[in-house]
Amino acid sequence: MTNSANAHILKELVFPARYEFLIEHVGSEVARLVVAPPSETLYSIELAAQSVRARGEGLFVPMYALSGTGKTTLASNLRTFLPSQFSTTVQHNGAVSFDELKAATENAVQSRPANDERIIPLLVDHRESAPADTAELAAIKRFLRDPLGRKVILCWPETSEEMAKTMSADYERIAGRPPISLPLHIEGPRRDAWVAIATDTLQLSNNVESLELLGVDPRDYDPAEFETLGAYLRAISDDFTRNRLDILQRTRLPIRLAVVVVSASTDPGVLMHLTNSSRFGFVDGNALLAATPASVIGKWWAQRRGLLTQMIVQLDARVFGLPPSVAIPILRRFGPESVSTTLASLDVSDQGVASIVRNVKRSDFGKYLLGIAMSTYETRGTPSSVSSPAFDRLAERGFTHGADKELNKAVLQALKAFLEANGVEASEFRAEEKMSFTPLIPDTSFILDNEAVCLEYTWRSGDYLTNKNRAAISAYILGKLQNYARELGYVE
Repeated sequence: MTNSANAHILKELVFPARYEFLIEHVGSEVARLVVAPPSETLYSIELAAQSVRARGEGLFVPMYALSGTGKTTLASNLRTFLPSQFSTTVQHNGAVSFDELKAATENAVQSRPANDERIIPLLVDHRESAPADTAELAAIKRFLRDPLGRKVILCWPETSEEMAKTMSADYERIAGRPPISLPLHIEGPRRDAWVAIATDTLQLSNNVESLELLGVDPRDYDPAEFETLGAYLRAISDDFTRNRLDILQRTRLPIRLAVVVVSASTDPGVLMHLTNSSRFGFVDGNALLAATPASVIGKWWAQRRGLLTQMIVQLDARVFGLPPSVAIPILRRFGPESVSTTLASLDVSDQGVASIVRNVKRSDFGKYLLGIAMSTYETRGTPSSVSSPAFDRLAERGFTHGADKELNKAVLQALKAFLEANGVEASEFRAEEKMSFTPLIPDTSFILDNEAVCLEYTWRSGDYLTNKNRAAISAYILGKLQNYARELGYVE
């Protein structure tokens, strides 16, 4: 939409194949994805730590392995593997000089407790295939013997074994024999852990469960066919990207589906239990199925869990409640004459378009349409003394037998005014009409930011968004998803 915080989920999905990109997406949560290297590699690292303490000077550790083995991951997470030996790794991107190495270490020391005596890993990860020259090796030697550098392990990843060996030999000539065999040959996580790493990466990076059902399942890829973990992850990532693009291109425009429950409820209520906790209004397929185990629609989708996940993601399916404080002013202004007259008789005054725009903007549904970043629904406060009784009176007349169609049209008029008032360009506003590029006939629809927004309304009497209606609401959402799956050609 207008804000990337609510961008269509298909445009947000990622599969990081490199550690640096993974950090950008999951931050500190990366610790959940880090798997310990083989015991031989870990033993060498621990021996290096012990030698630093025994010798009273820092250690230069060139390390080599094929690209994608996990050198950066290992060096960046020494604290995770050996927490009693190492503090947080410091990424050093500056010049390899005495002054800059010392400055980087000083910053690290100042940011940790004064009584933290653990070794500081300093990672030089921007010099692959550009080994340290004689002057830089001399600077490293001087730094590692400086009081500040005596508790530092300087990690220098390299993909070329020859370069790593040459650099180690050159350093040994000026600094003496190292306490461990250098360069350090890094081995990544064992192959039997690769599938779990890929699955966790997929789920954690996107904060949505069961994404492997979207058409890319790490279990379908044999780790034995790949030389490194990185190559394995890149293969899955490439297929994941192609699959995502294929889904987006099946329709000319990405389609959004939002189910809008219009009732006397002033709070989101049970919707909070049917949606993803971190994506605003995004429906949770597992929760929908759990609420409808015995229903026909629930059983139908239970046999097609993969398709359910795909439809929810492809349609960026959301659900929102529309309270009387928003719905009634809309119907008073834009509703059919019979409804408008009834509301007037109940002392509901027409407050004008500006008031409607303000009410919609305050609602969860309005925030969604404007792409305003939200992590969860908001409560509405106390019911309106005018709009709530008025909604109850309309509900007594009933919303069935086509009566809701005119109400849907009224909401569409209000949304058009709402978007215009907020400077949002939208087009092709339709009610109960087939869209121009797909056989879908939503209750209402329009084009916004090159995406088709499809709105499906259900008008209900009483305080409907309560736990007793969990199954009915879930069945309604599942029914809409089934209709869309059929119209888009996924099932007959």
